[in-house]
Amino acid sequence: MTPQYTNSLPIQHKSHSLSPARMLAAAASALLLFFALASDAAAQVPTLIVVRGMPARAKIDENFLPQPPLTKADIGQIKIGGKVVPLVDFQPLLGGPHVLQLMVLLDSEQMLGAVPAQFDSIKTFFHNMPPNIEIGVGWLLQGKVVVTQPFTTDRELAGKALVAKTRAEAANPKNDNGNPFQCLGYLAAHWPTPDPGKLRAVLMFTDGIIRSNAQAAGRDQVDPNIVGASMKLQIAGITPYPFFWQDPIVADPNRGEGGQLEGQDNFAEMDSTSGGAGLFDGFFAPGSLDPLLNRLYSTLKSEAVLTVTDPDKPGKMSRLDLKSTREDIKLFGPDQVVSGNVLK
Repeated sequence: MTPQYTNSLPIQHKSHSLSPARMLAAAASALLLFFALASDAAAQVPTLIVVRGMPARAKIDENFLPQPPLTKADIGQIKIGGKVVPLVDFQPLLGGPHVLQLMVLLDSEQMLGAVPAQFDSIKTFFHNMPPNIEIGVGWLLQGKVVVTQPFTTDRELAGKALVAKTRAEAANPKNDNGNPFQCLGYLAAHWPTPDPGKLRAVLMFTDGIIRSNAQAAGRDQVDPNIVGASMKLQIAGITPYPFFWQDPIVADPNRGEGGQLEGQDNFAEMDSTSGGAGLFDGFFAPGSLDPLLNRLYSTLKSEAVLTVTDPDKPGKMSRLDLKSTREDIKLFGPDQVVSGNVLK
């Protein structure tokens, strides 16, 4: 068949091959896309969040009571800085793969342990902890924390670090705690043997009363000591468990004791923003420490460690929003979380 011609010229068909210039442009675009994706992937950092379930509708004094352990199916939407982040791992806090460093602090102006059974209860609590819990012991003293036993898995060693103050020692001005919340702020900035691969918590035995504050706060105001301590705890990733203890016999009659309600209110203010849980039952020091320590064990057992993929850069602090898949519970954790807070 005779070919068809137009204006005596054959019809030209476009070639699908790229010119050298276009090939270079395509390669450059692919390279830019690769680096953009690599940069985005590098920004995805693992962030750990310790959470527990609380009744969705409960009286205020019931909110912090231990709940049944969470399951992965209970975890709904997680937002960091207003952005939804995916849940990539769910583990129990107690007995799970994550190591928890628990710092136990005694108040230098209280005589906890004067009755031997009190320290016996704490030692039993130590021995009940699973192997993934490291225990340290120290004192609240003059606005700082003095560590007497670094973190260890040796329960006997941790128990031996529990030493009671005599009445004369507790009354000595040199042993003033200097404000328990100031001590917590110091601890957050000077965590002993910090390990970026381990979780952190503090069990603090004190009455929570701020005696060194020269500026009295109104009933409708939150003390700046508490706000500051809570913020520092969140930055350092420390969950507080304040145990209300006030000596039945005042070590120094001239020392202002404040009110028990004041100290417990201070605990509640700190816990509500830091993800902690206050341990008290009534307005007086418990006759036995066992019930509240058992409550703490149940609380720790109910908590879970969530690992999420966080798009923010490591070190950035952002608001945390949690939502459960269940209507009968709400997820409770700190108000804010630091991206990349646990990096292997």
